[in-house]
Amino acid sequence: MAKLSVEQALAKAKSHTKKGELAEAQALYATILKAFPNNKKAQQGLTALGVGQRSAVERVPPRAIIDQLINLYNQGKLEVVVEQAQALTAQYTESAALWNLTGASAAQIGQLDLAIFAFQRALVIKPNNPEAYCNMGIVFADQGKLEEAIEAYKKALALKPDYAEAYNNMGNSLKRQGKLDEAIEAYSNALAIKPDFAVAYNNMGNALKRQGKLDEAIEVYKKALALKPDYAEAYNNMGNAIQDQGKLEEAIEAYNQALAIKPDFADAAWNLSGTAKNITEAKRWIEYCLRANQDHLKAKLILSAIQFYEGDQTKFNVLMQSSMKDHPYVRSFAWAFDLPKLPDLYFHRWALFDRMVELSRKERPFYEYGVWRGEAFQYLIKTFKKGYGFDTFEGIPEDWHDTKSGSYSSGGNIPQIKGGEFIVGKFEDTLPGFFAEPRPMASVINFDADLYSSTICALNFSKPVIDQHTILIFDEFIMNKNWEKDEYKALNEFCFNNNCTYEVMAISFFSKQAAVRLIGI
Repeated sequence: MAKLSVEQALAKAKSHTKKGELAEAQALYATILKAFPNNKKAQQGLTALGVGQRSAVERVPPRAIIDQLINLYNQGKLEVVVEQAQALTAQYTESAALWNLTGASAAQIGQLDLAIFAFQRALVIKPNNPEAYCNMGIVFADQGKLEEAIEAYKKALALKPDYAEAYNNMGNSLKRQGKLDEAIEAYSNALAIKPDFAVAYNNMGNALKRQGKLDEAIEVYKKALALKPDYAEAYNNMGNAIQDQGKLEEAIEAYNQALAIKPDFADAAWNLSGTAKNITEAKRWIEYCLRANQDHLKAKLILSAIQFYEGDQTKFNVLMQSSMKDHPYVRSFAWAFDLPKLPDLYFHRWALFDRMVELSRKERPFYEYGVWRGEAFQYLIKTFKKGYGFDTFEGIPEDWHDTKSGSYSSGGNIPQIKGGEFIVGKFEDTLPGFFAEPRPMASVINFDADLYSSTICALNFSKPVIDQHTILIFDEFIMNKNWEKDEYKALNEFCFNNNCTYEVMAISFFSKQAAVRLIGI
């Protein structure tokens, strides 16, 4: 009403009525009557619609009004639905349907507080509405209020125990909390109710992948694809799991399948850039990614780094003069570009491994700190034949910033790998005894313990097997939000305490790795 006079609003309502747009007409009349309860023309307009002054008699709108709002919702006219439904709630005070439509529409246009309010109003009117609880849970999750979201899903399930979508959504929130076993249980419940629920299979695959159960994840993605062969997201996620196994060609095939189904799938193009053999190939996929989504931040930042490697510092210099200079990616670039010599650049962990193995003393064994499920160990043992792996196999021993202790657990399962000797326990408990006797010099040491405390402990005890030929590979050295406080800090502290320096041989902005040799050790 702020933009229309009463007469203009009445004329517009009349025009909507002639076009059969009953919801729009009724919303305008309701808005007029809210401001001017005795306006006869608005009352007559409602009567002509077959509505009249129903507030004392009928407190829900005619089905035709709801149907028209649903039609507008399905057309994506969400702002219109919010405006009209809210206006109608002033007249139809006990219409849960209007509040549900308000909430669903508001949620999709980012008006999350309004959405929560609307669903709460719907539940006051109709407390036994499982859909309202489920929708409210989705909005809480969008707000990052995961506990509230889970409670809302539980209320939905208490009212409707066979509500597969609520189980699936609850699984997503549990996964975000890092409660992966509980998330998988929720997805399993969804699938028990709805066996053809491809989305639940895809989500379960993502949870299994986070647990490092790559074979199981891939099988679950395949089930999603059997149900929905054009499921681009499942192909993309399966590609990520396959790449984690070091099966690069199979991963590339999965990503390409995703793009064949959905040519504007920016994330699939981004993932393909992380399989590249060289800068030219990586740049081609990053530019593809940016054509699909010009706001893909990682792609924009990495492109500036690739151009720096090509000799064009323009975009990087612009970043350094902007607020983005404090972004962890840009801080990582700045560190690498300030080194005495620009390190070789790789685009996935397996390529960096391959080159470092090529440069290593292959007659020596390798050491790995942080084995988890043994994917990297299995890859390296093919060359070195003998390897020593150190891990609790029960997850990281303390919180790693936002990652909770116990994450990256293999459930106590120790890999069975020919040529591998695994030393089980915390580093501070196992390394003193292990290094109490002479050990062979290391060809490569792969540090994948993530934590500063674990990495500095491993470095200190490994000193007797490190010389100028040993290559140290750090798996989470750069790019993370707090990278300067983790493996980077441990290496610099170790070098300071031992009066040595290091040469950076290779890095990957994609896999976050850095490979170094110590100088003066």
